[in-house]
Amino acid sequence: MVETVLGGVRMTDRIVVPFEGPGAGIGELTWGQQKVWTLMQQAGTSLSMGGAVPVADGRTVQDLAVELAFFMCRYASMRVRIRSGEDGAVVQEVSGSGAHALGIIDVADDEDPALTAQRLADQWDATPFDHAQEWPIRMAAVRARGVVTHVVVTISHVATDGAGIAVMLTDLAERDPVTGEPKNPAPTMGPLELAAQQRTPAGQRQNEASLRHWERILRSASPLRFGPHVDRGEPRYRRAYFESRALHMASKAVAARLGAPESSVMLAGYAVVVARLTGINPSLIQVVVSNRFRPGIADVSHPLSVNGLFMADAANVSFDEAVERTQRASALCSKYAYYDPRQLEELRARISEERGDVIELSCLFNDRRLGADTDVSMPAPSRQALDAARDESTFRWGEPFAEYLDKLMVQVSATSDAVELEVQVDTHHVSANEARALVLELESLVVRAVG
Repeated sequence: MVETVLGGVRMTDRIVVPFEGPGAGIGELTWGQQKVWTLMQQAGTSLSMGGAVPVADGRTVQDLAVELAFFMCRYASMRVRIRSGEDGAVVQEVSGSGAHALGIIDVADDEDPALTAQRLADQWDATPFDHAQEWPIRMAAVRARGVVTHVVVTISHVATDGAGIAVMLTDLAERDPVTGEPKNPAPTMGPLELAAQQRTPAGQRQNEASLRHWERILRSASPLRFGPHVDRGEPRYRRAYFESRALHMASKAVAARLGAPESSVMLAGYAVVVARLTGINPSLIQVVVSNRFRPGIADVSHPLSVNGLFMADAANVSFDEAVERTQRASALCSKYAYYDPRQLEELRARISEERGDVIELSCLFNDRRLGADTDVSMPAPSRQALDAARDESTFRWGEPFAEYLDKLMVQVSATSDAVELEVQVDTHHVSANEARALVLELESLVVRAVG
């Protein structure tokens, strides 16, 4: 038994996991990595993803070590270390081989392994990665009486995003059950290859077109999104969770009636209620775009999501018209959400200086649901069913942020039969009561549009 520390937490034991994979070398970050790296430096965290997952299928620590090796060998982004280059610029180094460790924590007979696993997940989430020395994935098994009860995984955001994790989990699940071989060939577009592609003439043409889109909107938009700074109490930076089966049912029904994506229905509703909240129209919203629809990069693990710029006048029209306008604006938003973040920041600074105003872009939207197809044959729910579902909607406040970079953000997730909205606010600009009213109005707006 070898005592070890992994991610700042002492383990009972470990299994050394050797790995070898393609894509080794040193180079600059991709556009997606640059965006995430900047946010990480501003927030002082690794913006990590992951958590504690129960293990009920009999997997052993050896099985989990094989899974860690699969991730390390297959995905170059799991073998990345980030440091300053000779000229002081940030570079990434992808290793072609090396070793990692699967941590093991044994719990005493009187301890709850679920609490131990969650405590480890929370500790890892709160402990930034040492990206110059540490591999960007941490993985550990929690055992009770020698049996694995949970696996805990935390991955730095500079190595992947939500869609990237979905790719990794799908590839893991689709392995041959006998040989363990993956169903599909390993992705050839590692982070260094993608960064090189973005520097090609074709990549630079895309970047220039995207910057022109941003410039058109930034030069025409009003500078403010929210009212003046007003102290509205503590905690200042808050998050809330709104779970609604009615919004889930209604957004599907409206999408089916209009032949539109559910994401467009949700974004249209958000644009309308934000315009009503702020009194500023058209709505100017940064929308997180996955970019995985672009050729050749759907199956990569490294982060591709960046913010697109969406502007639509949706406040003084019917909701059907608002959805139609949102679809048109969303298409442009997604098309031009692929750019060099450093050049965008230079453009924003130049436009703000020329206009004499800083263009505020602190209203955000992120639909994290993957592959939500619209069923146009689905019958609309009855008014009685929607009313009954609305009675079940719940709103609760979560743990506040120590720091927060924006003023309002809504993130959309889905359970099996409900939509969950995570609302993040700076209460000096959007009060706690306004945050609650916003999601209730969004639910009401989409429910009314069913008819």
